[in-house]
Amino acid sequence: MLKKYYNLPLEIQGIIVMMLSQFFFASNDAFVKYILSFHDNNIAVLGQIVFIRGVITTLLIGLILYVQQQLELYTMLGSRKLWIRGLIEGGCAIFFFLGLATLPLGDLYVLLNLAPIIITASAAIILKETVGWRRWSAVIIGFVGVVIVINPAKLEFGFAFIFPLLAALLIAYRDTYTRQFQFKFDSIQIAFVTSLVVTIIFGIFMLFHFVPVTFKEFIFIVCSAILLAFGYICAVATIKIATMSTTSTFRYTVIVWGIMYGYFFFNEIPSLNMIVGSSIVVASGLFIIYRQKKIGIID
Repeated sequence: MLKKYYNLPLEIQGIIVMMLSQFFFASNDAFVKYILSFHDNNIAVLGQIVFIRGVITTLLIGLILYVQQQLELYTMLGSRKLWIRGLIEGGCAIFFFLGLATLPLGDLYVLLNLAPIIITASAAIILKETVGWRRWSAVIIGFVGVVIVINPAKLEFGFAFIFPLLAALLIAYRDTYTRQFQFKFDSIQIAFVTSLVVTIIFGIFMLFHFVPVTFKEFIFIVCSAILLAFGYICAVATIKIATMSTTSTFRYTVIVWGIMYGYFFFNEIPSLNMIVGSSIVVASGLFIIYRQKKIGIID
């Protein structure tokens, strides 16, 4: 079986690993949402959950770096850019988890995957990159899809949709910011500092909003941390195995996992607005990726 896998073309391997990474990330989020359900979605417990998970994940990533002889703590922790990136990720995590506690998983991932569309718009506005009318049209259509998902005439979940949208904005800013130094550090080194900073942020939050977790919940948090670490590893492996233009479209599989977890474990039935809007958002994102590949922005 392994021999057959290694005989697969690199592009196919990259796609498989990308889909695995999205599975691990979605599974990790499902565990967190499940733990929150024990506390009636009380966001105060997020401090303990993310802090404990973060400690375990950071240690696992640190162990990987140590084995690879890349645990350069002085260089990594001395980088102001990595700390700033970590702070941006921390803000993103706060809004993401607020959305996780209040929205169905499918809706959450659809709104979060607005990030590629926002990145295209911000690249034109902030980085002064040339964006043609085709990609601008896709950006506008993508935002129309978001409006359909939100369904402002009904607002079934109130204004909770703002949380994943703010998270998507921060993801776009994080990725734009990371372009300035991404080649100075290994991807796992960036993941290590990011995980450490997010852990510290939620550790501080935990001090002011402490809610005890049971041993059973602790076991679930450990499972969540392991899944998150595997997600990071697969995400990094994807970059090393195949080109982004080949694998990036398969990031959207996280929406499928979100809908499945939501339906089978949280009794979340996708609405017609969600299905139509998500289809528009995904189609817009895929078209943007296609155009970027064609004009050579991603390779």
